[in-house]
Amino acid sequence: MSERARSLEEAVQDRGFTPRRDDAPALLELLASAERELARRVERSLARLGRVATEAASARLATAAPLLRSRLCRLLGRIALELPESEAERRALLGLLDDEDARTRRNAILGLGKLRASEAAPRLLAAWDRDPTPEERRALAEALGKLGGLDALDRLRLARTDADPELRRIVGEAIIKIERSALREDGGSLDPAGVPPRPLPVVFHCRAGLERLLLEELGPALAPQPDGRAQVRAQLAGPLAELQRARLALRFGFPLPPEPLAAGEDDGEAAARSLTSLAALTILRAFTRGTIRYRLEWEGAGHRRAATFRCARLVSERCGELLNDPTRSLWEVSVRSARSPRPSVELELWPRGLEDPRFAYRVRDLPAASHPTLAAALARVAGLRADDVVWDPFVGSGLELCERARLGDYAKLIGSDRDPEALAAARANLEAAKVRRFALLAGDARSFTPRPRPTLVITNPPMGKRLPSDDLDALYEAVLRRAAELLEPGGRMVWLSPRFGRTVAAAARAGLSTRRRTRVEMGGFSAELQLFLKP
Repeated sequence: MSERARSLEEAVQDRGFTPRRDDAPALLELLASAERELARRVERSLARLGRVATEAASARLATAAPLLRSRLCRLLGRIALELPESEAERRALLGLLDDEDARTRRNAILGLGKLRASEAAPRLLAAWDRDPTPEERRALAEALGKLGGLDALDRLRLARTDADPELRRIVGEAIIKIERSALREDGGSLDPAGVPPRPLPVVFHCRAGLERLLLEELGPALAPQPDGRAQVRAQLAGPLAELQRARLALRFGFPLPPEPLAAGEDDGEAAARSLTSLAALTILRAFTRGTIRYRLEWEGAGHRRAATFRCARLVSERCGELLNDPTRSLWEVSVRSARSPRPSVELELWPRGLEDPRFAYRVRDLPAASHPTLAAALARVAGLRADDVVWDPFVGSGLELCERARLGDYAKLIGSDRDPEALAAARANLEAAKVRRFALLAGDARSFTPRPRPTLVITNPPMGKRLPSDDLDALYEAVLRRAAELLEPGGRMVWLSPRFGRTVAAAARAGLSTRRRTRVEMGGFSAELQLFLKP
C-alpha cells in the first residue's frame, strides 16, 4: 500500500473528510483491499468527488478484481443518486448487469433500481426469467418494485409463494409499491351522499368533558350512547354527510369488531384479516368512489414499519381493490392492540379524505384562537334567545360569534379586542360565515362598554400562557365584575376558565350565580366550561 493510501486510511475515519481530486487513485487502491467497514468509509469519501470518482472508477472497471468491481459498482450507483445528470453512471451500471461476478451484478441491479432507470427494466426482467441465484433474485425484486410496470407486477405476483421467506417479504413490499404507483392516476374520492346497505356503528371522538353536550347535539336520530371518556357511539343508517352535523366532534370513525390473534400471529396479520373482512369492505365500498386508498396508524405505537408492510402485503394478496397509499389516503385505519381478555386488534376506519364543511368560514386564524369545536360548545351552552345582544370581550378570530350566529336569531353581535390583528381575523371569518348585524371594536375587556347592553357574554379568555398566575386571577376577576355590571337582568355569561373554583367564587362576589360547571380537556391541561346567570 502506498504512503498516501495509509494516510487516507486514517483520514476517512472522519465522517466530515473531503478528499482532494488527486486523492482518487489512492482511495481506489485502498478500496480494493480494505475490510468491509473501512471500504464503506472509503466509498463515502470517494462519492464526494462526484464526476472525478466516476471517471477514475470507470477506468479501473476493466482490470479490477471481482471484489473491487462490485465495490466500484456500488460507488457508481451512489454517485449517480447525488448527481442531477447521471447518464454516464447509468451506462456503466447497465454494462455491469452481465458481469461474471455475482456481487457485481447484484450491486448493479440495486443501483439501477435506486436510480429508477426505466431503460433497465427489460434487462432486469430478462435476468429474472433466467433463474438467477437467490441473492440476485432478491435484488431484482427490490429493483423491479422501484421501477414498476405491469410486466414486473406479473413476475412478482408469481413469486408470492416462493420458498425463500426473505424473497417473499421483498416481493410483498415491491408489489405494494407498484400497485400504489399504477393506481395513483385514479385518485378516488369519498362520497358524502353514500348510504350504507345496513345501519353501521359509528364512534364520535370529542374533547374529554364534552360527551354529554355531544349526546344532546346528536339527537335521537343517530341513537347516540356514551362510550367512555371522549367518545360517543351512534348508528348511521343514512348518508355519510349526516355525521358532519356534529359540530362538537373532533372526528368520527367506523369501529370494526375485535380481531383475535391466532397462535404465533402478530398484530399486522390480524389487522389484515380485519381490514379485508366483510364488515370493513361494506363500509369502504359504501362511501368510496374509485380506488380505496388507506394508510395504517398504530395507536400509541409509532410507525411500526415492518408490521405495516406485512399487513399491506397480506391485504394486497387478499383484496386487490384496497391500496396502501400513505401519501394520498382516503381512509386512515387506526389499529389498537389489546391484550385482555385475550390478545386482539381493534380497527377503526376514519374517512380522513372527506372534506369537512362545518367550519369552512374559518378563513383566518390566530395562534391562541379557539378551536372551532370549543366555540361550538360555548355557543350551545349559552343557549338561544332571539333578542340576544352578544358580546365577546376577547373576540380573537371571532369563532364564538360565528357559532352563536349559526344557532339562530339574535339582535346584535359585538366583539372587542386590544389586538388589531384579532379584529381583522374576526371580521374576515364573520364575513365568510355571512353573518349580519355585527360590530368589531378595539377595547380592553376590563373597561369596554358595548352598546346596547349585552344579554349574553360568550368568550374564550387568555389561559395564562403569557401571564403570571396573580395577573391571570386579577384579569378574570375584573372581567367578571365588568360582565356583571353590563349584563341585562337574566343575562348569561359562558366561558372557559382554567382557574375552576377561583372564578366561580369571583363570579359570586360580582353577583353572578353559577348554573353549569364542566371540566374540559384543552390539550395538555384542563379548563372549566362555566355558565353564570345574572339574577
